[in-house]
Amino acid sequence: MNYKKVIFKIMIGIVGIFALYFGIHTYANGQLVKTYAKGFEQNPLGDYAKNESDMVLTVYEAPLFQTYTNLSVSNSKEKVDLIVWVPLYSKELSYGLIVKDDENIATYQIEVNDHLQTDDEKYKHILQKKQNAINEIKSVVEKEWGLNF
Repeated sequence: MNYKKVIFKIMIGIVGIFALYFGIHTYANGQLVKTYAKGFEQNPLGDYAKNESDMVLTVYEAPLFQTYTNLSVSNSKEKVDLIVWVPLYSKELSYGLIVKDDENIATYQIEVNDHLQTDDEKYKHILQKKQNAINEIKSVVEKEWGLNF
């Protein structure tokens, strides 16, 4: 058997698999943008952003070889941010809140459920103090992306 032919076939196979993955990944990112970035402007970094009700909403495309991306809502006035992790190849979303506490000079990154609540007792009081801001974020997210909490 000629080893040059075998190596050539292996290289063709690797290039073919990469091209297939790249095509699927590009299509999935396009679907994500079509679903979540309607009416958003693309910034110089390639992300999509929009101001809504004094909040900044952002949609990020997934980098190559990453199977998820995120949506974010920043309520800088109340210092609460929502991150929604969106997998490219499934519909199961995950959620997190970033809460800045000026009194204690701390920032908390809290994983929450689909009702934006946590089971972690040490963070429940923090979310309770920021409940009005969280409710504002919920209404903007429901209006913009149709996500119900």
